[in-house]
Amino acid sequence: MKSMHTTAVVSLTVLACLAFVYPSLVTGQEVDRWWLQPQRMVQTNLREIDAAMDVERYVQEIKEFRATVVLFNVGGIVANYPTDLQYHYRNPFMKGDLVGTVLERLHKEGIRVIGRFDFSKINEKFAAEKPEWLYVSEKGRNVNYNGQVHTCVSGGYQQEYMFEILGEAADRYPLDGVFFNMIGYQRSDYSGNYHGICQCQACKDKFREFAGMELPKTQDDKSPVYRKYLEFTRMMSDRQFNRVNAFLKAKRPDLAICTYTPTGVDIIRKESNTPLSEGTYRDTDNAKATLLTAGERQLANCAVYFIDIPYRHAAVSPYLTVRRIWQHLVNGAWVDFYCIGPLGSQEDRTGLDLTKQLYRFHAANERWLKPTRPAGDVGLVHRGGREYDGLMQILGENQVAFELTTLDPSSLKTVPLVIVPDAGGLGEKDCAALDAYVTGGGRLLLTGKVPEHLTCLEGATFKQTRPAEKGSYIRIRAGDRRWLGRADLAQLDLVFLQGPFHVYELDEGVAGFLRLIPADMFGPPEKCYYRRISDHPALFAKMHGQGAVACFPWDIGSHYEQQCHQGHASLVMGTIDSLLGLDRRLRVTTSPLLEVTHRADKDGKFEWVALFNHSGQQGKALHRPVPIRDIAIDLKPQKEVKTVRLLPSGMPLDFSRDKDRLSVIVPKLDHYDVILFEYIESADAR
Repeated sequence: MKSMHTTAVVSLTVLACLAFVYPSLVTGQEVDRWWLQPQRMVQTNLREIDAAMDVERYVQEIKEFRATVVLFNVGGIVANYPTDLQYHYRNPFMKGDLVGTVLERLHKEGIRVIGRFDFSKINEKFAAEKPEWLYVSEKGRNVNYNGQVHTCVSGGYQQEYMFEILGEAADRYPLDGVFFNMIGYQRSDYSGNYHGICQCQACKDKFREFAGMELPKTQDDKSPVYRKYLEFTRMMSDRQFNRVNAFLKAKRPDLAICTYTPTGVDIIRKESNTPLSEGTYRDTDNAKATLLTAGERQLANCAVYFIDIPYRHAAVSPYLTVRRIWQHLVNGAWVDFYCIGPLGSQEDRTGLDLTKQLYRFHAANERWLKPTRPAGDVGLVHRGGREYDGLMQILGENQVAFELTTLDPSSLKTVPLVIVPDAGGLGEKDCAALDAYVTGGGRLLLTGKVPEHLTCLEGATFKQTRPAEKGSYIRIRAGDRRWLGRADLAQLDLVFLQGPFHVYELDEGVAGFLRLIPADMFGPPEKCYYRRISDHPALFAKMHGQGAVACFPWDIGSHYEQQCHQGHASLVMGTIDSLLGLDRRLRVTTSPLLEVTHRADKDGKFEWVALFNHSGQQGKALHRPVPIRDIAIDLKPQKEVKTVRLLPSGMPLDFSRDKDRLSVIVPKLDHYDVILFEYIESADAR
């Protein structure tokens, strides 16, 4: 017989899915979607032995962090409460009710609690009784890791018994949310050993029902059966969290669901735990990209305190943790920190003080930091890859306040200039949106090939693609310098080209700039000179409607990502500022080691510019930053400004006005700060 909890899942699916989109239809009143406001969350991922911790000390440590949410271990692998369920392993180190005690104390302090559950594994004593619940490797074996046996999404534990556990916890405790760890079809263990596609009977039966074919035995990216299997796993995961949503929202519509998928959740969870080689702006990209399409959801991206799974007690650089959190904080996401065990039990405490300071910074200034929207001048279309990364780095190092955009017209219209990396493959719909954007006054910068269906660059006729050739360059001529208006090009006659180049023939209505220098001799030194400069433009532009469009017919962003040659960055910046004539609202004159973020109040009462000092990075090492002095800020504010000051010190900054622009100098930036520009009506209202 099916359990009451499991039966309820099916009957409530439609009702709760409606509640997810239209909560008031089910409850009769507006649901408190508290999670949409950025929170300060601390995840202390408890070990079994932590059940004997001093609860009062634990709560005090959380309070000192000024956390508003705690992610606390409730159940799954280990139950930290006195469960009555037969197949839920109770923590042997626990005396009393750890979840109930901690939840009551945290709620008394006004701190919300998200319960952590992990259903990817089950204790070996239960696994022996329920083999049909378990993952089966390609070799036909179960995976037992430290006494915990891998389960399968397709099996009865995750399809049915999971809801028994969730139901017991949700009925017993007033949790504010639930989080699911290690979701989906896992193929490897914690040591990184690969065990392959699950071959359990449930997977075989469900895949045959889904695809009408037999389950693949091994991974083969070229196999249509394997590609169908990937489609199957996505479907199963999505269906599982839609069921979870239905089940839990029927109990409490204001209970937030959080995990590593956008399906059926309120809070999208991600982690910053990857190598430094991913780049300085990795978390800026992560925050902007996720929130770009999140809709009525939020992002909780945790800064993982430890180095790696086998080394969970050793912390990463404190300055890396701060950078990770900051880049999410100033882009409107949750502040999120994750360590193993209680804060006071950390055996590497080198980063706790700096992290605590940042949490307190957010707490002291949440009035200004939380109710904001992006206010950047430039939209970078989110596409990924080296070209995208290089263009982002150029914008970041030149203090261009940028946002990520999609090609949806509603997204395009939020910024006066849009950059599309690797534009060649865009379809008719996207091209139509870009054409309308330019016609209406937008400025558009493309790299790579001109899309076939784009009409705003008619007159640029594609001829051929020249493959990458060693010894190629881009010529910068005197006339190019005048159009690009960059003083730093005065001593630069060429930049290197190490990639394909798309050749275009231009009509009179399209202006061509720069020129391709085809590959020529580069050795021996006596023969190291080129003999010809082609007529092929390496940049061209056109006025269209009320706007303008320009294109680099090569991957200039990838070139910067590869060598970080200032010449490539200067060509991009000259095109943005001079050739396309963007009058940026925010201009910052300072070191390229400073990152800026520009946001404005949703109700139009203020705007601010956040500053972050990256000078402490040396290769893979992040140290205390060296102070950056005399940062010049030039802003065209949205309204008349009455006061300019730093947060949270409250230090006022003198400013001068010139027509519709405002200038201010920040005398010194140690690590991070926010410059608040408060409008007259807001300041007077206080």
